[in-house]
Amino acid sequence: MKVFDKLEEWVGGTLFVIMFIVLVMQITARQVLGTPLMWSEELSSLIFTYVGMLGISMGIRSQQHVLIDFLFTRFSPKVQKVVFTLTQIIIFVCIIFMGYLGNLLYQKKWIFELVSLKISAGWMYLALPIVSILMMIRFFQAYKENYDNKRVLISPYVFLVALVVIIGLIVYDPKVFKVLRLSNYYKFGEISGFVTIAVWLVMIFAGVPVGWSLMAATIFYFAVTRWNVLYFASAKLVDSLNSFSLLSVPFFVLTGILMNGSGITERIFNFAKALLGHYTGGMGHVNVAASLIFSGMSGSAIADAGGLGQLEIKAMRDEGYDDDICGGITAASCIIGPLVPPSISMIVYGVIANQSIAKLFLAGFVPGVLTTIALMIMNYFVCKKRGYRKAKKATFKEQVEAFKKSFWALLTPFIIIGGIFSGLFTPTEAAVIAALYSVFLGAFIYKELTIKSFFQHCVEAMAISGVTVLMIITVTFFGDMIAREQIAMKIAEVFMTYASSPLTVLVMINLLLLFLGMFIDALALQFLVLPMLIPVAEQVGIDLVFFGVMTTLNMMIGILTPPMGMALFVVAQVGKMSVSTVTKGVIPFLLPIFLTLVFITVFPGIITFLPNLIMG
Repeated sequence: MKVFDKLEEWVGGTLFVIMFIVLVMQITARQVLGTPLMWSEELSSLIFTYVGMLGISMGIRSQQHVLIDFLFTRFSPKVQKVVFTLTQIIIFVCIIFMGYLGNLLYQKKWIFELVSLKISAGWMYLALPIVSILMMIRFFQAYKENYDNKRVLISPYVFLVALVVIIGLIVYDPKVFKVLRLSNYYKFGEISGFVTIAVWLVMIFAGVPVGWSLMAATIFYFAVTRWNVLYFASAKLVDSLNSFSLLSVPFFVLTGILMNGSGITERIFNFAKALLGHYTGGMGHVNVAASLIFSGMSGSAIADAGGLGQLEIKAMRDEGYDDDICGGITAASCIIGPLVPPSISMIVYGVIANQSIAKLFLAGFVPGVLTTIALMIMNYFVCKKRGYRKAKKATFKEQVEAFKKSFWALLTPFIIIGGIFSGLFTPTEAAVIAALYSVFLGAFIYKELTIKSFFQHCVEAMAISGVTVLMIITVTFFGDMIAREQIAMKIAEVFMTYASSPLTVLVMINLLLLFLGMFIDALALQFLVLPMLIPVAEQVGIDLVFFGVMTTLNMMIGILTPPMGMALFVVAQVGKMSVSTVTKGVIPFLLPIFLTLVFITVFPGIITFLPNLIMG
């Protein structure tokens, strides 16, 4: 039983390592031997589909979902139990549909071929029905725990009976779900899309995980419009993962994990401390500078907050800084990650908007540096007002020693950024090289990485990536509804009614995102709102590379603002302090970040000049 409970870890972790090896072979063959492996990209994408699905299964078992629960927590215990039970029913139904639609898909796609691998495309679509079985088992395991803890009303055996009945009906009539064709009874007509969005909003604000609410809402849409189209639209549940650019996400996540697990982040922090610790507010400056350096490796705000956070907070406490400033500057500085290349947020945006990821990386560099400077200036004034003592100045010898210890780690961003902008690597290859280099540092230079710990890091990267994968497949599925109903065009018309220029549109979009960012997680917001706003920006002539950077900075403000500020929760957890303490400390730092957002919105050329200069 223990082996079965670890099935995703063993299978998914092994597949992750194989995917890593295949991509390293591809880079070696292309860069060293000059003979690219034609099959490597297809094989990597095929493996990633299974790894991503297994990551979703792990998320179901551990109940690690992206959700909006600020309303849910305000319900009475009795109402919470009812709502949570309804949420479990929605997830249960969505998993059934994933298996059902996956089964239809792989049968239809079996006649097609993955050209380079010379095998059936059905192998890629088979991931959906196979892993859906595992997802259902994990759902029952998690549900039983919830039932034992009295969080739900219905016995797990009711779900089990329902599952058996549904499977029996499907075997009896494969098209049994046609009874859900609600359009036979009532037609919403032209407002179908907006009714679907209303249903979806009710679900997410009731606490249904965002990914599952998107899938449920899309199924509802096809039920009230054209049920038969559901079978064709469902191909997006797999096709959305067949993107070589997306492969960079799990490897940048892995790089951040390896950096934390191999003592690399500590060496980076000590180097920053040797350079800046003796200035007014020195430890705050060290905090920001270390985040900037680490951002050039992990590309993730939460990886920064979780990885460097504990180290930064302890060092600031040791120097006599109050908890609120320790937590506030740590949370604020972590938002540099998604701006400075490499950036996971930029990769996801590039995939959604079909923009050059290399251009987005370049475009994020200037606002990333501006944000760093703005935070340091505010930190100086806050610390000077509070009268914090300066740290002892490191001698030149100590600075040189700190540089020597961190030298190999400091090379990482230069390898990543240099490789991408020189044309040597694609962003995905750069992510693989970064992970490989991190393995080399951890195992051979700093000697803190073992084979066992490396495998565990791969499993952790898979689990984190699973959260992103669920969002990608369901938001693409939901996007089919957005496209069919031309909702983006209708939103654009509303914007244009009240906006007289592109700048006015940008101000309206910024205000909308700032408001939504208070309630919706940045990752969820990126997937949910941007597919509707990107066509609006395009229609009014806004550069989509600039738009990606502007919206990324905007959404990073969201992770610092209650009630859904994810960075506040992470920093509070790693720093062992209350969320209110971190929130109090972060408030002064929101001003320089907001001013940076205003500055780049009014002067977009600051963002676009670098990618236009280097890449044309």
